[in-house]
Amino acid sequence: MGSQRVDNECTKIPVPMTEYLLPFLGRMHPVLVHLPIGILIFGILLCFFPQKEKNALLPSIRLAFLIGGIAALAAGGSGFLQYQWEGFAWEDVQLHLVGGVITAVGSFGMYVLVKNAEIVSSKIRVFALVLGLILGITGHWGGNLTHGEGYFTEVLPADLQSLFGAVVQPELGPQLTEETWENAQLYAEVIQPILNKNCKSCHNPRNRKGELDLSSFAALKKGGEDGMVLTAGDAVHSALFARLLLPKEDEKHMPPAEKKQPSKEEIALIENWIQGGAKESGTLAAAGISKNQIERFILKNEIPFYPTLTLAPLDADSLAGLKAAGLFAEAVESGSGLLKVTCINLPSFQDSDWKLLESVKSRVAYLDLSGTQVTDAVVEQLAALSTLTVLKLNSTGISGNSLKKLAPLNNLKLLYLNKTGVKLNQLQALSSSKSLQKVFAFDTPASLELATSAKVTFPFILEAGSYSLPKLATDSIVY
Repeated sequence: MGSQRVDNECTKIPVPMTEYLLPFLGRMHPVLVHLPIGILIFGILLCFFPQKEKNALLPSIRLAFLIGGIAALAAGGSGFLQYQWEGFAWEDVQLHLVGGVITAVGSFGMYVLVKNAEIVSSKIRVFALVLGLILGITGHWGGNLTHGEGYFTEVLPADLQSLFGAVVQPELGPQLTEETWENAQLYAEVIQPILNKNCKSCHNPRNRKGELDLSSFAALKKGGEDGMVLTAGDAVHSALFARLLLPKEDEKHMPPAEKKQPSKEEIALIENWIQGGAKESGTLAAAGISKNQIERFILKNEIPFYPTLTLAPLDADSLAGLKAAGLFAEAVESGSGLLKVTCINLPSFQDSDWKLLESVKSRVAYLDLSGTQVTDAVVEQLAALSTLTVLKLNSTGISGNSLKKLAPLNNLKLLYLNKTGVKLNQLQALSSSKSLQKVFAFDTPASLELATSAKVTFPFILEAGSYSLPKLATDSIVY
């Protein structure tokens, strides 16, 4: 009985050969495919060697095309098995697979053509060139499958890429502005563009190398075939960051050594983001990102942020008069006639005090009335500021009823309405603006409505999340 029990325990159900042999042969495709490539290139080159009346190289040429055709069939067979067992989509592999079949058929066709020939004729050379072209195109499609779209062309100059039919739309990485970088979303406007620029060519929905897609936050969180690549709060143990630090010669280093590498600033930002919790939302300022860390990503605008006008600089006496009244005023840029005016030292400023700005109203490009006593009545005056580009009305009595009067302003780009009474429908009145880029409406009725209402779209970016903006050192400076 004891012996019988041991026999039963040791009995194993045999694994069908197809369960492991066919997938194994499929995975041999990247190895086998190089054999016909080398042999066929060798045969094609022999067709163009100098020859006498009877070419002594003909037997070698025949053998090269025969063996090359057999090797191409073997490689194509293993490729088909890989397609069957590795889960590739047909639309992804069809061009490469069809190209492989044509290459194999073309190789045998070349063998037949050369078999009874006594010299390498012009006809043979033409067909050899055609076969070489087909071989190159098929290899290109295969390279795209394993290394991402445009693997062969991405290292070429843009003009050459266009010549080969590649659509040149390079990922540019983070694109921040001098005026708004602190309020930019860390993940959406910095981290994802870095991943798009350095990783997306191989890790995207169509070509998920290592089963990893880095084209979105949701896909990033899923990880790849080796598991999660992100451990919130722990960059060192997050593969997304750790692999960037490996030596280039390490096979696990990412991106591959032959590809363009992320800059040290980009790597540092990825580390900072992960250490801060790897959140999808949150601004650069909230994450404690300094301007030094993102300086290289701030656009040096070819199109000026502020209006380009020929104005003489304001004389010192006029500026002194504004400062004597409690206002702070300075040129928005060195040598500019446009002004930046704030009421940081004059919280008592109210609608009737607008007369203080009458003399400079054609020059005001940046106006900060935050924390003052102004109401909707001041909007009528604001609507007459043709050069107004940045307007801050945070923590004021603005209800939003008159906001539509600001829509015709041709230069208004940034509007701050945090901690005011504006509602969502009042913000929609700004949709006709041709210049408005961002509206900030934190801690407003609009922000509460946005959280509970159906999806609302605007032609500008609306920042109205539930998180609070950090207090900056410059907010408390007394000039």
